[in-house]
Amino acid sequence: MLMLLLANLEDETDRRRFAALYAKYHERMERAALRILASQADAEDAMQNACVQVIRHFDQTYKMPEEELVYWLLAIVKNEALMLRRKAQRSIPTEDFSAFEQEAENVTDYRALVECFAKLPETYRATLEMKLLLGYSDAEIAKRLGISETAVSTRANRGRALLRKIVESEGFHHD
Repeated sequence: MLMLLLANLEDETDRRRFAALYAKYHERMERAALRILASQADAEDAMQNACVQVIRHFDQTYKMPEEELVYWLLAIVKNEALMLRRKAQRSIPTEDFSAFEQEAENVTDYRALVECFAKLPETYRATLEMKLLLGYSDAEIAKRLGISETAVSTRANRGRALLRKIVESEGFHHD
């Protein structure tokens, strides 16, 4: 699959950069897809679709700092996984943020979404990134941040509310 995807890039520099990004992040992206989809095969389909989207918008990889790039890639694969899940009309258990996920899946400007996340205060951003993008449980987040699970829940709720306001102020519309 990787060879077919690389053929869609215009020059050798882009092909090398894509291969390096794929090698560095494909496992995290696949785990993100697996948290949404029921099977390995579906997760691989989401990964392939995400790679196609990355190639379509490959110039963005040169415009953003490395620390934003991983979240952009995770947002793409998560969006693709959610679309596959919706198309298959399968139901899997989701966490409290299912309403936010449904709104976020309609956002197609991933760079702008990353910029919205970047506008959150660090305490909310860190909590939401771990919860929504990396799929950590409240207990895992609490342990990593050295706070209580109640504090994690509070930060996540407040951060989600603030992120919605930021997304709306940036002009995103939800179906």
